[in-house]
Amino acid sequence: MDLARYLGREQPFYGLQSLGFDGEQEPLSRIEDMAACYIQALQSVQPQGPYHLGGWSLGGIIAFEMAQQLYASGHQVALLALIDSYVPIATNKPKEINEAMLLVSLAKYLDGVFGQKLSVSADKLQQLEPEEQLNYILEQAKMLNILSPDFGLQQMRQLFKIFRANLKALYSYIPQPYPNRITLLCASEQVAAVSHDWSKLAAGGVEIHNIPGDHYAIVRKPNVQFLAERLGIYLDRVGDKP
Repeated sequence: MDLARYLGREQPFYGLQSLGFDGEQEPLSRIEDMAACYIQALQSVQPQGPYHLGGWSLGGIIAFEMAQQLYASGHQVALLALIDSYVPIATNKPKEINEAMLLVSLAKYLDGVFGQKLSVSADKLQQLEPEEQLNYILEQAKMLNILSPDFGLQQMRQLFKIFRANLKALYSYIPQPYPNRITLLCASEQVAAVSHDWSKLAAGGVEIHNIPGDHYAIVRKPNVQFLAERLGIYLDRVGDKP
């Protein structure tokens, strides 16, 4: 939301949300399926390119796959901006994933996004029953005002279901070479780790810019203003189409 605001009123900006938050649809668990779904939504607004795509973290991986599918369909992608997104690499995947580990990862995600500190450990969670685990994180998040008081356990279940599906999608995705340029907007604390692997995939090269902060801080104030300024430069460079 802050990024959209800092880009200004003249810059069209559309956000895409994971399926499943309404509880009526199952979340998708493949990056390819997510990208196809988002392209359908994208083309309901803009049927033809050139397209300006971008995403933060996992969203950048999905944007990358969207660009691949659009190019394969004959569409032009004028800008692919990845905001601190890591290339999925098989060697970085955990050997074992259990519910407690996933819940700790969810807590860390909430920590980072909202700039708060949830005191949640795998050891603590493993002492609780599955339903108690979710409720424990929910109550901790409410105490820190990360989640609103009316955010219920059923919503927490949906959030966790989507989080688990997203991680499954990330761990199973094998990115293919991309025929164009990639623009990387990287958190300054880990730019080397992010940029190296993307350079192997982008036939058109990789353009890199450092944003002050870590993975989460770059999309929060005040660092998000630097992100918006740099992204605005790239958007101006490729034209004024949405």
